Amino acid sequence: MKALHLYASRAQFNSGDFFLGPATKWKFEQIIKEDIEWKTLDVRHKFAISTIEYINRFDYLVLGGGGLILPDSNPNNISCWQWAISEDLLKLITAKIYVMSIGYNLFFEQDMSMPYRDIEYSSPVRLKIFKSNIETLIDKSHFFSMRHNGDIKQLQKIVDSKYHSKIEFMFCPVIDYVKEKHLPSFNSGDHYTFEIKDDRPNRRYKGTSQIEFYDKLKEFIEFLKSEGKLVAIMSHDGSSSFRNYLKSQSIDLPFFDNTCADEEKIISNYAKVKKLYCMAGHSQMTGHALEIEMFSLISHNKLKYFLEDIDKSEEGIFVKDITLDTLKQTMSN
Repeated sequence: MKALHLYASRAQFNSGDFFLGPATKWKFEQIIKEDIEWKTLDVRHKFAISTIEYINRFDYLVLGGGGLILPDSNPNNISCWQWAISEDLLKLITAKIYVMSIGYNLFFEQDMSMPYRDIEYSSPVRLKIFKSNIETLIDKSHFFSMRHNGDIKQLQKIVDSKYHSKIEFMFCPVIDYVKEKHLPSFNSGDHYTFEIKDDRPNRRYKGTSQIEFYDKLKEFIEFLKSEGKLVAIMSHDGSSSFRNYLKSQSIDLPFFDNTCADEEKIISNYAKVKKLYCMAGHSQMTGHALEIEMFSLISHNKLKYFLEDIDKSEEGIFVKDITLDTLKQTMSN
């Protein structure tokens, strides 16, 4: 059998998106219990009739995972989310479609009418385009799943009720993949490690500010160091502003760089971590899969939704509510 995997395949220097490649293929083969001959296509490819003819050479089209329902990463007026395919072209696909654990990835105070990252511009017609397009995909899919129950609830607010029962919950395949392949031989390390995202600060820090948040983390890091703890910075996508901020305050910490397409190196970086203070969705999931102690710095609802799905809501706090005292309370014995 042949399958085409459609996801953010060009983002290979983002360890979350990198893991989605092998993890989704592995999970799909588990679901259908067949060996597959795979090809890959980037979800942001320009889709035309010739692309559909290519897709239809395959038995399956596997879409996901990743936070694909987002209006500003691939702005378009065709679908108004990251897979910019028209309804007319979507209806011509004959390969069996499996939508694997995609995310409703909107940030605070953002909706599908907002195509720009840094401009508060809204185009209401986009909501109608998105609704019709995603309903067509749900209806056409053999299997349609989302990675958080919170995501499902958000999408169900948009689509007609007749589509609700077709939207299933499935954890991101990265979790089971990492557990299966790496947890049996994994031992966590001794660094209190912080992963802070750079993108969309105008949305992440609603109710506070980036600098106020950084100042609070700096106080906590200084406290950790005064207690003799090892502290480090991690990045899965090249985010560097928090690390640079600390350097400007004469705090230079070890850096665990996961911006590589190297699975063993990425896992070896996690093996240096005692506790992960995390603002990144896939790092949160990978830490959970490896049974690393973790605390989520919630700057995006997906982190909250994931904690709810694993019954660990107490292991996170919204960035606007963080204080030095609340951070101290997260310390391990």
